[in-house]
Amino acid sequence: MDNAAMKRFAIKATVFGVISIAVMLQRSATKHIMITDASGVTIDRGTAKDAYKILVDRNVSDSQKGKLTIPLSKSVSSDDIVLEDGYMDHELLIHIDSREEGFYLDNAVVTDLDIFESAICYKENDTGSVCLDFKLDDFYVNESSLTESNTIEIEFARPSRKYDKIVLVNPVYDGESKESTSNTSSSDAALDVAMTLKELSEKDSDNNIKFFFTRTADVAATEQKRIDAIKASEADLVVEIGTGRDYAEEGVISRYNDIFFTRGLNNAAFADKLERNCAKKTGAKAIGIFALEDDDRFLMESTVPGARIEVGSMDSKFLESAGYKKKAAEGIYDAVLEAFEEME
Repeated sequence: MDNAAMKRFAIKATVFGVISIAVMLQRSATKHIMITDASGVTIDRGTAKDAYKILVDRNVSDSQKGKLTIPLSKSVSSDDIVLEDGYMDHELLIHIDSREEGFYLDNAVVTDLDIFESAICYKENDTGSVCLDFKLDDFYVNESSLTESNTIEIEFARPSRKYDKIVLVNPVYDGESKESTSNTSSSDAALDVAMTLKELSEKDSDNNIKFFFTRTADVAATEQKRIDAIKASEADLVVEIGTGRDYAEEGVISRYNDIFFTRGLNNAAFADKLERNCAKKTGAKAIGIFALEDDDRFLMESTVPGARIEVGSMDSKFLESAGYKKKAAEGIYDAVLEAFEEME
C-alpha cells in the first residue's frame, strides 16, 4: 500500500471512529429517559372508528414482571413520546408520534398487572400519531423509562409506598366568574400559584414530599372527584388555593374546617401557618383566619389537616404580578414544611 492509499485509509478509519462514538453517546443518552409529564393537555380523541382495543400479552419474562411494557416502532425516539398522568381520573395516557398507522393493531403491550380496567388506542392524526389510554382501577403514581430494546417500561405504585409525605392541592376553579376589574380571573390566579408551587416542590427532592393537584389547566374535575381524591391520593395534608371578594383591604385570609378535629395538627393551626407564611413572603397584610362556610365540601369533608388560603382579593392588582404569585407559592410551601415538622 502506497503512502496516498494509507493516508486515505487512515482518514476513513478516523471518520468511522467519530461516527461510532457519536452513535454510542446518543444511545447512552437516551437509554433511560423519564418520559415528559404533560398533565392538563386537552386531547381530541376523534371518533369511535379511530379507536381500538390494545392487544395485551400476559406472557411476561422475569424482567417484565410487575410492569407495563409498551413496544415502540423503530422510528420512535424519546422526543416522540409524551406521558399524561391523569391521576384524578385514574388514567394514564401516552401520546406517541409513531408515524406507522396501525402499529398497535399488531403489536401487543406486555403486562401481568391486574390494575387496568381498559386499554384503548386512539388515532390522533393521519400521520400515525396515537394516544394509548389506560384506565386504572385506583389512584397510582408511576415511573416510566425507555429501554435498549425500544420499549417503554412503566411501574406503578400507591402513593404512600413511594412518598413519605403527600399533599393534595385544590386550586379553586371559578370559571364563570369573569366580572373582576383585574385582568386576572380568580381561577387563573389560583392556578398560577398552584403551578408555581408545583415547580417549587419538584425542585426539592430532599424532603420527599409529593404534591398532587386536582387540576393543572383551566378546567376542573367534578366536586366529588376532588373530594374522593383526598382519600385516594393518601394525602397527609390538603391545601385549597383561592381568592376572596369584597375585601376591605389588601391582604391574605385563611379559612378552615372547624367541625373535624384532626390528629397531629388541627385545621386552625394549619390555616394560621398558611396565612402567616404567605403574608411574610408577599408582604401583604395578614387579615385573619376564619371558619369555613359549609358550602366548601372539599375541606368540610376532609378528615386530614387542611385549610384554604386566599392569596388576595379577586380585584387585587397584586394578582397581576407574577412575582407576587411566586411569593405566595413560596409561603404555601413554607407552611407545608412547618406543618409536617409539627406532625412528626
